[in-house]
Amino acid sequence: MKLDRKQMIYVFFGGLVLAALLFYLVVISPALSKQELLAKNIAKRKQDLVKISEIKGKWQSFQRDRADVQEAIKGRGSFTLLSYLEAVTREIGIDQRIQYIKPVTFPEGEGKLRPEGIEISLDGINMEQLVNFLYRIEYSGKLLHVKRIKILRASKEKTSLLKVTLQVNTYNPV
Repeated sequence: MKLDRKQMIYVFFGGLVLAALLFYLVVISPALSKQELLAKNIAKRKQDLVKISEIKGKWQSFQRDRADVQEAIKGRGSFTLLSYLEAVTREIGIDQRIQYIKPVTFPEGEGKLRPEGIEISLDGINMEQLVNFLYRIEYSGKLLHVKRIKILRASKEKTSLLKVTLQVNTYNPV
């Protein structure tokens, strides 16, 4: 069977379309999907790199803070929280207002530092004395902080005197 010229052109273009379709399915389509997969992986890796950079910055900040804390602890010498709080209350003039002072226990932890805490109750102090006392604790440079504080009016009468219970914490080397 012999094909005429018109039929031959149809067969040629049909074969050409079939070859192009086969080339697309075997070569171009897998390459495009692979390229899309690589683009997604690159975007994910860029996000991971940003997260790693953030974590690295936080870690370096943590290391600097840890070194600063260790230097501050070494710089304060032999320090006991109880004696410091008693000295501050004497300086302010509220040592006669102390109701009780008791140590706070913490669970045993690992590491080079152990937490230490004191709960102190003061009765009959005014707002100025309280602010002065809290300021000397928080800004002492001895790594102290007030964890809890409870402030009540000292009596039922309209008076400016307060009853204060607070917990002061710090860290000491093991």
